[in-house]
Amino acid sequence: MSNRTENLRTNFAFSEVDENKRKKKKRRRILLIVFGIIIILAILLYYALDIYFSLDNLFAEIHEEADSIDLRVDQGLPEIVLGETPFSVLVLGLDGPRSDTIIVATVNPNLETTYMLSIPRDTMVDIPGFGTTRINHAHAYGGVSLSIDTIQDFLNIPIDYYVTLDMEGFPDLIDAFGGVTVYNDTVEFSIAQYHFPRGYVNLTGNQAYYYVRMRMDDPYGDFGRQERQRDILVAMADDIGGVSTVARYQSIIDAVGDHMRTDVTLGEMVRISTRNSEALENIINLQMHYPGQITNGMYLIPIPEESRLAMSNTLRNHLELE
Repeated sequence: MSNRTENLRTNFAFSEVDENKRKKKKRRRILLIVFGIIIILAILLYYALDIYFSLDNLFAEIHEEADSIDLRVDQGLPEIVLGETPFSVLVLGLDGPRSDTIIVATVNPNLETTYMLSIPRDTMVDIPGFGTTRINHAHAYGGVSLSIDTIQDFLNIPIDYYVTLDMEGFPDLIDAFGGVTVYNDTVEFSIAQYHFPRGYVNLTGNQAYYYVRMRMDDPYGDFGRQERQRDILVAMADDIGGVSTVARYQSIIDAVGDHMRTDVTLGEMVRISTRNSEALENIINLQMHYPGQITNGMYLIPIPEESRLAMSNTLRNHLELE
C-alpha cells in the first residue's frame, strides 16, 4: 500500500472523528436548548398555577352576592352568555357608607364597544323605600343591593354584575400596580401637598387618591372629577397585562382582597376578559351633565325626564334589549 493511500485513509478517519464530534456537539446544543425551554415552561407553569390558586382564593374571599331584584327575570330578558350577550357592570367607589363614585358600564361583544356612564353622586333619584334624595345615599341605606335596585329603576336596565372598591384602599391598589400614568387635559391644580400639571402625570397611590378627589378647582366640577376617575380605571385596565403587573400580582391580590367586593366569579372574570377583549379596549364615555340646585337644604342634581329616558334608551339599545 502506498504512503499516499495510507495518508488518505488516515485523513478520512480523522474526518469521520471530527464529523462525529460536531454531530455530538450539535445534538448536545439541541438538547440544552430543549431542556432550557422545558425549564422555562416549567417555571412559567409554576407561576401560572401559583397565580391561578391565589386568584381562586381571592375570588372566594371577595365574592358576595347582592340581594337585589333580577331585572332580567322580571322583564323576561335573555340570559347572559359571556362573549355573545351584552351585559352591564356597576362600579361603586365607597367613601365610608356612601358611594362617592358611581359608574355603569355596558359591554357589547357584538359591537365591540363598552359604554361607561358616570352618574354624579348628587343625582336626585327615588330610592325605593326612602323617597327622593341623592343617589349616593342608597348604599348607606341598604348597601350594594339597594344601590343596584335604585340604578335599575333610574335607568331601566338590568345590572348584571357589580364591583365595589373601598376608596380607603385605593392608594394601596394603585401602588400595587406600580403607579399609573394618566393625561390631565383639564386644569392644573394643587391639593394637599401634591401638584398636578397639565399633560401626562405619573401617579403614586396617594397622588392618585387626591387626583380623583379634587372637584372644587375643576371648571367642570364633579363631572371633571368623574372624568379623572374613569382615566384612572382605564389606565389600570391597560396595565393589567403588563410584565411589571404580573411581577406584582401578589401585591395586587392582597390589596384587592382587603378592599374590593364583587359577585363576579373567577370563571366569569376569565370569560369576560377573554371573550370581550375587543369591547373592553374600545371605551366610549357617557355623562349626565346638568346643573345642581338646593332642594330642602340639600344640593341635588335633577335630571330632566327626557334626558333620563334618552340615556336609558341609549344603554338599552347597547345592551340589545330593544
